[in-house]
Amino acid sequence: MLKDGDNTTEYSGVPSEDVAVAERCSEKDETAANCEFPAEEEIINETDVQSAPESETAQQSEEKETIAPPPKKKRGARIFWNIFLIVVVAAGILSLFGIVKEIDPDSGISLGEVLKGASPLFICVALLAVLLTMACDIAKYCIISKTVTGKIRLATSAKTHFIGKYYDAVTPFSTGGQPMQIYHLNTKGISGGNSTAIVMIRYYSSVVCWVTMGAALMIFGAVKGVLDSASGATVLKVTGWVGIGINLLIPLFVTLFLVFPKLMYKLTYGIVKLGNKVKIVKDVEKTTARATKVVDDFKNSFKLMATSPLKLILLIIVSFGEVGLTFAAPFFIMKAFNCSVSGMLLTVMSLNAFATFGVSFVPTPGNSGVVEGLGALAFSAFAGSTLAWSVLAWRLSVFYLYIFIGIGITFFDVIAKNIKYKRTDKYLSCEKPEGDEKTETPES
Repeated sequence: MLKDGDNTTEYSGVPSEDVAVAERCSEKDETAANCEFPAEEEIINETDVQSAPESETAQQSEEKETIAPPPKKKRGARIFWNIFLIVVVAAGILSLFGIVKEIDPDSGISLGEVLKGASPLFICVALLAVLLTMACDIAKYCIISKTVTGKIRLATSAKTHFIGKYYDAVTPFSTGGQPMQIYHLNTKGISGGNSTAIVMIRYYSSVVCWVTMGAALMIFGAVKGVLDSASGATVLKVTGWVGIGINLLIPLFVTLFLVFPKLMYKLTYGIVKLGNKVKIVKDVEKTTARATKVVDDFKNSFKLMATSPLKLILLIIVSFGEVGLTFAAPFFIMKAFNCSVSGMLLTVMSLNAFATFGVSFVPTPGNSGVVEGLGALAFSAFAGSTLAWSVLAWRLSVFYLYIFIGIGITFFDVIAKNIKYKRTDKYLSCEKPEGDEKTETPES
């Protein structure tokens, strides 16, 4: 017997192997008559249904699970955000050169002079570091995909990496990447649950490694006094520690849910309830369910990853490799511009950590408009006359580059779809019977 009400489905006397069938019918608002069940003599009692393996039911119900594409913004909203992104990036670059002028009024070296005195060897090293950073992140998707789906999927992992970076770069607080990645993986034949698991595992492992190494570098910098010679040392210290405290909330929150699930569920409900009283949260139940679902997704995802300890260790190694190369990017760039930073790799990485975490709570896309200025303050003692170009090249390697690649992927997809549609139309026109003027060509 199948009953629907209040968005819940109750199964009574349905064999475990048909629970998934009933769920799919319920999700599509089909009647129970469309579901085929065995004869009455094969029906078992409800206790047997409850004892059926949940993993089998979940796997069966997920076979045809698809994810709807993220809602598209209206044309006016898209135009507004594109203009806003351009303005923010332009403001960041202008503020960079303005701050550099204030730090050193005599600085005004041109890009041609910088490139003329640059080291070809370390330019290649810097480019290699950028490529290795990309490769490490792509490798994370490959490792997780192999664990979750049994396939590496190199091309899909690479495109998922660039899609995530692009949408993170063009959305406030870098919130647009994960939904688009999940949808993209789902369009490649990966179920909705597995798509979510791949993106969630990658996100959590990246955040944990990012915060762990960032905190270690900032502690090193505090002990060694790396900010003593930097301009705006107080600003960098305060904003850096505040930023890393905010970034610690997500991994800490998820970890506490894993260790103290009942306590954290109650705490979450209490926080949401408080938000409702101060008119921040409208629907307590929906908000609580949304928050707990995110945590449950994290938990279920890492249960999958824990089934393969070797791949989990490899994932952690690759994640730390990507984070380390990202923090070291300014060092390689300044070496390429022949700045006096020999033997100061950890110092530059520490300064980068203070600057990066110091703007992590800024809501602009990619923290643009603020991070350039804070980066100029952090690297002012080492970059010398190449300060503006060093910071600009650093931002190009970790931010602007992904916007260009994302735009390129978007144009390529549009062209590829148009070619596909034209070929489909040509094929259908060839299949049209001669002399049959009433035969209609299906819409592409």
